[in-house]
Amino acid sequence: MTGWRAALRIAYRETRRSAGRSALVVALIAVPVAALTFTAIVHDSTTLTPDEDAARRMGTAEALVTWPYRGPVIQQPTRDSAIPITNAEGDPPSEDRLRTLLPGTELVPVERGGINIRTTAGVGRAAVRMLDLNNPLTHGMITVLEGRPAATRTEITLSRKAMDRTGATLGGTLTTEDNRKFTVVGLVEEPDRLDDTTVVALPGTFEQTDRSWLVTTPLPWSKVKELNKHGITALSRTVLHNPPTASERYPQFPDSNEVGAEILALVAGLAVLEMSLLAGSAMAVGARRRKRDLALVAAVGGSPAHIRRIVLADGVVLGTLAALSGVILGIATAAATRPLIEHLLAERFGAQRFFPTALAALALLAIVTGVLAALVPAWISSRQDVVTALAGRRGITRSRRRWLALGLILIAAGVATGALSATQMQFVGILTALILTELGLILCTPSLLGLLAKTGRWLPVALRIALRDASRNRTAAAPAISAVMAAVIGAVAVSIVLTSQSQQEAGQLAGNMGDVSVFRLDDLSKLSTTPISPSVATTIRDTTPATEAHELKLLSCDGGQCFAHIRPPADRECPYTADVLQREPTAAEQKSALSDHRCTGVGKPHRYFGTYTTPDGFLVVARPEAVKSLLHLTPDDVPAAEKALREGKVVVNNPTLVDNDKVLLATGIKTTTTAVPGFATPQRHKAPLAVMTEETARSLGFDVATFLMYATTPRMPTEQEQDALTAALGGEYEVHVDRPTDSDVQQTLTILALVAGIITLAAAALATGLAAADGKRDLTTLAAVGATPTLRKLLSLAVLGQHVGDGVSA
Repeated sequence: MTGWRAALRIAYRETRRSAGRSALVVALIAVPVAALTFTAIVHDSTTLTPDEDAARRMGTAEALVTWPYRGPVIQQPTRDSAIPITNAEGDPPSEDRLRTLLPGTELVPVERGGINIRTTAGVGRAAVRMLDLNNPLTHGMITVLEGRPAATRTEITLSRKAMDRTGATLGGTLTTEDNRKFTVVGLVEEPDRLDDTTVVALPGTFEQTDRSWLVTTPLPWSKVKELNKHGITALSRTVLHNPPTASERYPQFPDSNEVGAEILALVAGLAVLEMSLLAGSAMAVGARRRKRDLALVAAVGGSPAHIRRIVLADGVVLGTLAALSGVILGIATAAATRPLIEHLLAERFGAQRFFPTALAALALLAIVTGVLAALVPAWISSRQDVVTALAGRRGITRSRRRWLALGLILIAAGVATGALSATQMQFVGILTALILTELGLILCTPSLLGLLAKTGRWLPVALRIALRDASRNRTAAAPAISAVMAAVIGAVAVSIVLTSQSQQEAGQLAGNMGDVSVFRLDDLSKLSTTPISPSVATTIRDTTPATEAHELKLLSCDGGQCFAHIRPPADRECPYTADVLQREPTAAEQKSALSDHRCTGVGKPHRYFGTYTTPDGFLVVARPEAVKSLLHLTPDDVPAAEKALREGKVVVNNPTLVDNDKVLLATGIKTTTTAVPGFATPQRHKAPLAVMTEETARSLGFDVATFLMYATTPRMPTEQEQDALTAALGGEYEVHVDRPTDSDVQQTLTILALVAGIITLAAAALATGLAAADGKRDLTTLAAVGATPTLRKLLSLAVLGQHVGDGVSA
């Protein structure tokens, strides 16, 4: 009895003797382990290696180069987009000049565009990828599932959603809005865009909006920066494998924290906490069931250390079994549900990986958790009165006030920490706050049970017995309640983050979800002064649930867009914005901005009319009657806003932008500001939007260019209604509906919410199962003294409901 070997043998025999209870204990620990295993495998499988990332973006080539500007640009190492840094312009881009800059390389064109195609409901917009899939350099960018790649410019391949929308099949025909017909020769998919409506054709088949080239010359970061001087952006396989150091990157692009990774860490921390509490609940119930056996060990000479060692050995044995079963279950679930996860993410796995390092750590964590969870039951068991335990009496049933006080202090500290951390989006602080709050609730639970038991005198017999039993066995009931509470808190935490993400996205939208924007296709490539026909507004109202439709215009400077927005007054403006610095802020400046109240919300991108994203704000030119829809005004605020527009003022939806009845109108890439008369609406919107009339714009010396027709709707238009509108407008217009976007973070959170929900249900079922097993002897006693079957069933339901209800309410 002096060594661990005997304790482990006793624990193993007890596990086999009480197989049902042991299975429940193992399951309580194994469920969170399986969930963490599943999450780790999915995360590892969806995190692309440099080779997998390169294959999707550049096939087997060494780099993908784009020439978007005629002057110097800067870019991030892992992105193929660029920002111009001067207004200087050199010679126009050409393939011959690119060959000169990259001598000896092979250039394979890759083009993008968009076309209107005839669908079963009318006409819809499809993304176009134009590349030769027969060329070995393109392998990996697009996968041919059925059929073959296009060989001529009269052949195309379609994504599955494009086939579903058009009704086209292999060997069939797809018709564009301008009645061009193409033979469908293949079914394809983009590995990272499974739910897109995509048409894949040879280069030159359709009009392209941007063009890139696959090149066979390796491009280190130094060569990429040389190409940037000519206006060329390069995404290099070499750079993906060997990213540049912070000092080698452009200072305008400081390192940014990955919010998605922090959210994963938050959820993983909650899962570990939940696993610890579930294990503690299981061990406490198990120790109570063995109370008499442990007292017998003490009666024949066993010391408190021997008792502690036996209970801890239970943790080792059950933790080991839970580790093995949890990891195996998680692996099997991840492998079996791969198609479902890929469908939810709309993205293929890079490969089916099993993250062995994480699985080994999780297995070890399960064993350690089992031991740690057994510490409190071991300490309580070693201190129990032997005579009381052998007599089968309950022992002490009162809760110490100091534990209640400590619990209240922890709850207060957790709430304060959570409120502070949430405002600054510090996920470590949020996790700390949740741990403190949950531990505080657990310490308060025994006292809460005592208070609830006093109300039992007014309850029916079954509920009264359940409450008294829970109160008399608080060391077992409190962990069981905390197990359900932990699972519920985990699910609620993920749900809150998911809901906040959706609300944040909605808040970054200038309009409402479901608003319709109609662009004239010619105006997308060049500014025009020809008004949009009023018949477009009529067609929008006839084919969609739109209630209003208004034409919007833009300010024009020297034949191009002015990029107009309203800047805050100098004393209210964040000093770390690109407007002030004339560059992107550094990491140190971003950190300083967090503590400056003027910078709250500054820098977050906002989406305007479906296609424009900017952190600075947006200005449109419209008639006064459009201001109600644009700025979401109440009927009482509309007259004042319309009057201000007719008086030549700029109306904004943020009162802090107005100072002495003036606003600062900012225009141009090199921002210049002009003080003009302004008026602010009472309601402040998260997406800053300004409105002026055409007469005001011309009085300020600006030209006006056609932009779009904007319509508000009381509900989200269906995809069929959108296609019907596109068909009714003809091939001259493109229709966009503001719909929720599935960001990577939101998709990840959706899966985590599903996992958290499963854990919650499993934990509740298993914890209440343990409670039922723990009360089996009491039910037998009740039957012996004449209790009816109905009363015994009601008592069982009351015990289970009390555990779940207390956990949820806590």
